[in-house]
Amino acid sequence: MNLVQQYIKETPAQLNKIIAGSIELFSSIADLDIKRIILIGSGTSYHSGAEMQQLMRVKSGVQVESYYPFLITKEFLKGDNSHTLFVGISQGGSSFTTFDSMKLAKEAGCIVGTMAGEEDAYIDQLADVVMTVNIGEEHAGAKTKGFYATKLNLLLLAEYVGLGNGTVTQAQVDADVNAVEQVLDVFPNAYEKAYKWVDARKEQLAKADNIRVVGPAGLYGDVLESALKLLETCRLPVTGYDFDEFIHGVYNAIDEKSTVFFMDDGSEPRVHKMLEVLSEWSDRLYIVSLNDADDDHHVGYDVQVPQELETFIFPLLFQVAASILPEVKGIDPSMPKDPQFHMKLGSKKFNH
Repeated sequence: MNLVQQYIKETPAQLNKIIAGSIELFSSIADLDIKRIILIGSGTSYHSGAEMQQLMRVKSGVQVESYYPFLITKEFLKGDNSHTLFVGISQGGSSFTTFDSMKLAKEAGCIVGTMAGEEDAYIDQLADVVMTVNIGEEHAGAKTKGFYATKLNLLLLAEYVGLGNGTVTQAQVDADVNAVEQVLDVFPNAYEKAYKWVDARKEQLAKADNIRVVGPAGLYGDVLESALKLLETCRLPVTGYDFDEFIHGVYNAIDEKSTVFFMDDGSEPRVHKMLEVLSEWSDRLYIVSLNDADDDHHVGYDVQVPQELETFIFPLLFQVAASILPEVKGIDPSMPKDPQFHMKLGSKKFNH
């Protein structure tokens, strides 16, 4: 078991620790009278917000938006921000772009919150509300456990905002938390199914020239993160698209060298038609779903979870692939290509 696989397998236990500490972490949130939540972050941090923003809207009852830091300007933040919670998300807690966006938000009168993957993070110095993500130890360059942990932290934030706004009751919050715990119970089963499928086909999959990951709107953050994990570790061109965006031009680039994965949550009726059309150009087409499928072109996790919590299962196949395929290529999936990259570029306060 390599380091990335170790962290994936630790995920359920770590997320249960987050649930156990949620009352203390979010106890003050319900009193802040929040009317709008803005989430900002880069890479995995952005993907977490992009994936959770719709569910957060449902649970909190307020407007929730997710952006990259470079999109935040003084003009964007014009107006009364006294009831806006502006959350900077950073796995390592030292991203300069996230920090600079938070400064703009502070100057614009926002309530500034942070979600960093460690305590006393660099970005916390600007925070009115510190909501540290209890990721635990994760020294691999390609983050996996931190992605799920951040998504859960965001969900819990929304639940407590909802309590303050009357959108949800304590009984509903308790039921939602119980549903998450049940998903974490089946997480190991889904991991084993994904591992066996990838391991049995690793030699062929590792020969990929380029990869596209395609999924429905409800899993868009997971699509982006899954593509990033494969790109980071396999070090080849990988891109992620919403199904409708893939239709708008991207299909033109598919040829016999292309590998395409489709996340199928049942919401997109055209998936099989798309496979039929693309099969004229490539035979490296795969469906990832929650059913019990298990063949060369379709893998199912064989678990049942509530639709709004499928995000805690769907990325697994891609994270597992990101841990196995690089080793076939002679690459350590836990090590970035250049461990000093952020120091050389001056993009982070600390090199993690």
